[in-house]
Amino acid sequence: MKYKKSPLDIFLQNQIDKNKNLLKQTIDTALQEEQACLEEIIKAIDHCKFNISKCNQLLEGKDISNVSLLSEKKIAFQDNLNIWNMFGHIQMASIEMKQYTKKISMDNDNWSRHENIKAAYTSIYETSKNIIDSTAKVIKFIVSNYPNVDCATLKDKRKELTKFRENNADTLKNIRNTISAHRDEDVTVQIDMIENVHLSDALQLITEYEQILNELGGAVSPIKQLGISRLQSVFGK
Repeated sequence: MKYKKSPLDIFLQNQIDKNKNLLKQTIDTALQEEQACLEEIIKAIDHCKFNISKCNQLLEGKDISNVSLLSEKKIAFQDNLNIWNMFGHIQMASIEMKQYTKKISMDNDNWSRHENIKAAYTSIYETSKNIIDSTAKVIKFIVSNYPNVDCATLKDKRKELTKFRENNADTLKNIRNTISAHRDEDVTVQIDMIENVHLSDALQLITEYEQILNELGGAVSPIKQLGISRLQSVFGK
């Protein structure tokens, strides 16, 4: 199989080779920090799930003194679960992109590199949809419970992500459905697509997606406090 390399592919590979150790160190440091953040997000998600389950058990009991308050508490924890799930989707996508950047950049075996590029494209296609959906739930939560809170930045970043996904939908879907999650029945179609996947295109797409994720992460960060306020408003009754 002959992988087609553009002049930009060759230039990028030379630059990567010159700075390979620094690139690896930078990515590994970022990954360590982000994986630690993900662990904290998982703890928050588990906490919400535990309390939702506890509320359900009490609501299913025969002797309930305050059904209304328990239901409110359950909804408040569900709102927080949606918030932390959104954080989780963003954080996981960011971690995956860094992992794929590392693998694509460091692996000199063409077949392995293209396997990781295929996986990265599929990840972008699927994680971007999850993030768009999860941010929609959180925006609805803010509008319903905190109408005076300005979430324009979050809406703008969500629109930017949506536009990015739409602009790259054909490429992402073709790779996902032809040589990644699904396989075209014609092997020559698969081979042709694999040979025409360029290193430069992949790194550019991943970099653009990561930039959007970083900006989106900054936009959603203050929402943690809204989740806490939501719980305080219910448990303060």
